[in-house]
Amino acid sequence: MDLFDLHCDTLTSCCNKGLSLAENELEISLQKGSYLERWAQCFAVFVPDELRGEAAYDYYRRAVDYYRAQAAPPLLREGAEMAALRRGERRLCPILTVEGGAVLAGRLERIQTLAEDGVQMLTITWNGENELGWGISENRGLKPLGREAVREMERWGILPDVSHLSQWGFYDLAAVAEGPIVASHSNAKALCNHPRNLTDEQFAVIRDRGGLVGLNYNQGFLREDGPATPDDIAEHALHFLALGGEKTLALGSDFDGAEMPQQLPDIAALPALADAMARRGIGPQQIQAIFFDNAADFFERRLSSF
Repeated sequence: MDLFDLHCDTLTSCCNKGLSLAENELEISLQKGSYLERWAQCFAVFVPDELRGEAAYDYYRRAVDYYRAQAAPPLLREGAEMAALRRGERRLCPILTVEGGAVLAGRLERIQTLAEDGVQMLTITWNGENELGWGISENRGLKPLGREAVREMERWGILPDVSHLSQWGFYDLAAVAEGPIVASHSNAKALCNHPRNLTDEQFAVIRDRGGLVGLNYNQGFLREDGPATPDDIAEHALHFLALGGEKTLALGSDFDGAEMPQQLPDIAALPALADAMARRGIGPQQIQAIFFDNAADFFERRLSSF
């Protein structure tokens, strides 16, 4: 099985708890994913809303240094590295992302620093307000500094991630961004009316920009009543596929940052998700595209253009 996962909070959890990324009791470890034949994993540095200013940047810095101290492959930086993964010449491509624009501490020059660290995606906000804009908890848009940050991120090759923006913020960002945008871990609002999920119109914007949407396994984003299952994730996939998302749809587990369905306790259980998609009539080629090919193709093309 191949996997390209656009979002997890494992690195942050390992750093905060002093755990090894190679082997731990979290939902992702390098050992638990050892069965995967080709694996690209986005490791997010999650910046809590209570951290602002230099404290937010210092928190990020500590997590990046913690990753570098692990017995893990170097972070993905070039399209050739993704091409090697796709050819089967390497098995694992770790990818660094950041969840929360507070990491910049209000300083646009930090975007260059993040790019030099290898950061590939940045959510403008988490749930609350920061120096760049307002998050999902308040339906307001980007601040002037946030609009400048989006332009600077694109200049340095960092993808704007809209997964924690309100609808107002989403459309503010879409008006400023010139290239593709990503929702690394969001589902369909039509199936679960959670503020973190995407409307059909938002999905169409991402689709038409050539971006990606990663399906989130968080139970609260999958259904409004009762425990969620892998079948619910498959239903969200079918909804987005019906909107023309064959090349847009990917996975964004939110492992180690959310409440997982009982049948998906960790990364080792992902065959259950593929089985659920197959039961819902999603064919093998489309499952492969969702699990790996769409995101791998996107990142190879994007990184090769910088």
